[in-house]
Amino acid sequence: MEEKSNNNDFTSAELRIALDGLWKDSDDADYDARHIYGYKDDNHEMSMLQTITATRILDYKAIQEDNDAVSLQEYERRFQEDEFVKEYGPTLDLGEVIRSQYPKMALAAEFKRASPSKGKMTNDDNVSAGDQAVKYAAAGANVISILTEPKWFLGSLDDLQQSRIRTQEQTAEGQRRPAILRKEFVVNEYMIAEAAAYGADTVLLIVAVLPQHLLKKLIDFSRKLNMEPLVEVHAPIELDVALEAGAKVIGVNNRNLHTFRMDLRTTEHVVEQLTQLNKKFQHDGSTTNEYALCSLSGMSTADDVDRYRQIGVGMCLIGESLMRSSDPQCAITNLCLHPDDYKKEDNSSSNQVGAAYTRGTQLVKVCGITSSEDALVACQAGANLIGIIFVPKSKRCIPNVDCAKEIVETVRNFGERQEAIQYPGEEKSSSPLSSLQSSASKLEDLTQCNRGSLSRPLVVGVFQNQAPEYIRQMVQECGLDLVQLHGKEGMEACNVQNTGAPTIRVVDIDTTASDDSTTTTDTDTLIASLFDTLTSDPVAILLDTSIKGSKDGGGTGVTFDWSLAEKIQNRGLPVLIAGGLKPSNVKDAVESVRPWGVDVSSGVEESPGQKDVDKLRDFVRIAKQTATETSKGF
Repeated sequence: MEEKSNNNDFTSAELRIALDGLWKDSDDADYDARHIYGYKDDNHEMSMLQTITATRILDYKAIQEDNDAVSLQEYERRFQEDEFVKEYGPTLDLGEVIRSQYPKMALAAEFKRASPSKGKMTNDDNVSAGDQAVKYAAAGANVISILTEPKWFLGSLDDLQQSRIRTQEQTAEGQRRPAILRKEFVVNEYMIAEAAAYGADTVLLIVAVLPQHLLKKLIDFSRKLNMEPLVEVHAPIELDVALEAGAKVIGVNNRNLHTFRMDLRTTEHVVEQLTQLNKKFQHDGSTTNEYALCSLSGMSTADDVDRYRQIGVGMCLIGESLMRSSDPQCAITNLCLHPDDYKKEDNSSSNQVGAAYTRGTQLVKVCGITSSEDALVACQAGANLIGIIFVPKSKRCIPNVDCAKEIVETVRNFGERQEAIQYPGEEKSSSPLSSLQSSASKLEDLTQCNRGSLSRPLVVGVFQNQAPEYIRQMVQECGLDLVQLHGKEGMEACNVQNTGAPTIRVVDIDTTASDDSTTTTDTDTLIASLFDTLTSDPVAILLDTSIKGSKDGGGTGVTFDWSLAEKIQNRGLPVLIAGGLKPSNVKDAVESVRPWGVDVSSGVEESPGQKDVDKLRDFVRIAKQTATETSKGF
């Protein structure tokens, strides 16, 4: 007897048959399903996207076979007799909603309770979709996206209806309420009619799982119910399918839902393709453009929004980062949806709140390297940052300048480069938080983290309460790519004019150590202090354990309360974490906190300054593998 599929009520064979059934009634299945992942491959292993879609096919097969369930015809009758419209108003046209926002970028703010890989978005199981939708709308969201899939996302149609009713009630006379999007794995007309009956203005249709003939059928049926669907594409072939099926509002998922690989350039590739096809989509105030273009994943900052505004995108969808944000209304404001807000020289104080950082662990730093041999092992293992310590009192201080030069040369040779990296400067004056968010993306690009097969690690020189003249001398003489300040120098000391290179600022987390545990003290005060003192001078923030009563920072070998890092990232600030990390606990750190980066030193040593190559390789491997797994989501 075949076992049930993971976390599912159906066997793999049942799921496969259900998915294959989507193209059984096609007159030309080879053409209509030409873009389907694994089509006609008997050995194909279904992706998570396909598994969820097949489950929904079987779920709705059972619903429609239930004599007590509302029939498709009944849902259509309710619509035709305008029962919902009489009470809650007419359906909004998604394309018109997007175009009407010019020159602002339209925003779709998402409500989802959970995702397959990241678990619950909030600790409050009773969080109200309606209340959240009202907050989103009050902050400027034009579309509210509601996940209704119940098994993996814990959603419901009640969430959908509640959002429609509450936003309708809270919309002032003469103002337009936000459009409501049912975000689901829609596979039949019933799900669309159901969405309309529960108050949706539009539905999501995912091209990756819908053969072209079915996609066209669902688009046509949506319009029959006065709903303009949001049609999601990822690959060029999917855009071809969407256009041939008649899609008008096209959403680009920057994440490949089969492999989970995220690439923010995907939207740019679609823009190029549409331009080559002479399709009019630009968000330029024209009411005659036939198409509207949306970007659906990977964005959380004002820079992300502006990146797509510059190429004609009309709407961005932001989900998890708003759900996790400590202040979603403030986070939406700080997206600078209007170009004038983005251009302001001083758009906010340093103590602002952004959309939560949610992209997971992107960087692995191995610090305390004292030999070129260990540096090469770290590079080969996949480390992104190689730390050399220049602090004389440290047990891991580099023996001499020549040794540092050898390490730099080894790292450069591995990354196939001849000189220190050229760090791109800020294009505009921005808030400290916005600046650090932008810097995170730049550092990822510079190390080619998750951007290609070749790693290009950078060398970080670590200093502590040392003269700026000495730091600049070491940067120049050794060829360091980055500097890390680990003392009491302050944020302003991280200015590149002071250090000679882009600089990481270490923030000490005061921790009380006992025989078997550590306690991080007064986290709320620490977080407030961090955001109050934040400046645009550093390019990154690293949190490290500081033992109360100890004069030495770093190298403690003990952890701090990682929930502190999570709270900071929920305010929009990406951080690296250090202190007590080792192969046995890095998986837990990456899974539970999903910090922007992890930093290890003593946790992969045989003795201070001497790395254990097996531990080092294990640490990087576990951190990277866990980061990949935790990035899987929708």
